[in-house]
Amino acid sequence: MKRFSPTNLLCVCVLLLLFVGGGSMLYGKFFASEAPREASQSIDWRARYPFGTPAPQKAEAPARKQTFSDKIADLQARLDSSRDCLFGRQTLLELCGAFRRATYQTKTDEIVLLNNGYLTTIVNQTDEQTERQIADSVLRLQEMTQSADIPLLYIQVPQKVCQYDDQMPPGELSYINQNLDRHLALLQAGGIDTLDLRQALHEDGLSHYGLYFRTDHHWTMAAGLWAARTVAEALCERGFALDTALLSEENFTETTYSDWYLGTQGRRVTRGYIAPDDFTILLPEFATDLRVEHPDKGIDVQGSFFDTVFDHAMLETKDYYGLSTYESILCGNRPLTRITNNQNPDGLRVLLIHDSYSTVVAPYLSLLCGQIDMIDVRAANGNFNGSLDAYRDEMQPDIVIVMYCSPVNIDRSAG
Repeated sequence: MKRFSPTNLLCVCVLLLLFVGGGSMLYGKFFASEAPREASQSIDWRARYPFGTPAPQKAEAPARKQTFSDKIADLQARLDSSRDCLFGRQTLLELCGAFRRATYQTKTDEIVLLNNGYLTTIVNQTDEQTERQIADSVLRLQEMTQSADIPLLYIQVPQKVCQYDDQMPPGELSYINQNLDRHLALLQAGGIDTLDLRQALHEDGLSHYGLYFRTDHHWTMAAGLWAARTVAEALCERGFALDTALLSEENFTETTYSDWYLGTQGRRVTRGYIAPDDFTILLPEFATDLRVEHPDKGIDVQGSFFDTVFDHAMLETKDYYGLSTYESILCGNRPLTRITNNQNPDGLRVLLIHDSYSTVVAPYLSLLCGQIDMIDVRAANGNFNGSLDAYRDEMQPDIVIVMYCSPVNIDRSAG
């Protein structure tokens, strides 16, 4: 019998890795699936903050008989879920990731390796109807805030791909900045006051990619401090009195957790493809006294910035695939979070309608304000589905800020 030579054995190993690597690309969403996010079920926000006009009831779809294709899909889902229990599964996936990186594969599923070594996600062009629906939802909110004599400011957060230097590998294209340009144009045409942090970042001469994690779509806490200071300066230009000097970098100290965080995009391609990020938090050197409330989690804590802003158990646990360290800040995506600055009870009251990018901005901005109420209406994340108008009327903020990285339809009255 002919014996395998080392070369033949190496070829077999490579073919095996190719096969498994290709499979991981085909089943990418399974292989690197995130742990399910905690849903908010304990509070009926729609009942607590009802709409003036009852939301239309959705007709229940008639029960459909399960087809043969449905049964096959169900079986496939069961088989996929059982793979989590395979011995050595994560090690094998990391080997596949290492092979893809060694063979210069720059795209796995929709995750792309930029020329500078950062990961990003491909964003397709938004269709005109969706663009209009999203913009109209913000315009309707402005009409209601104007009727209540409360100003509204829309803030556009930068996406990870820089509009001036996209760093995309050959053949790849992301439409994110084109989408954002069109969105801002629609809002401005409707008379909405806007602040484009993409432009502010460029004008300040900062390194765009240096403000982001290599393995995640989110930006860092240092970026959050810069953004809070920039927003505070914009609010001062609009007539609000804030001590922006308090947010100077020299007033904060760094604490770094080395090789601590594998972001959403990094978990998709595994640690074999890209090394984890450091996770650095910036803590104020001056005395702070905050109250942070997450009603859906039954959390109500008071104390220093460090004591109240972070989920310490999560922050101090290194778990590359089971935890997202970014969500240690303000307990991740919550339907409602209230930050009260006990040292400034008569300060600015802000209603902030936001996505996860504001998680690292609001804590720093709160140091200049009296109260910031944060609402996340995204159905797949915070899922505050009550009336923003009713909440605004109860809170009576001095300003409403809508702050998004990827714009969404904030009108939840239809379901």
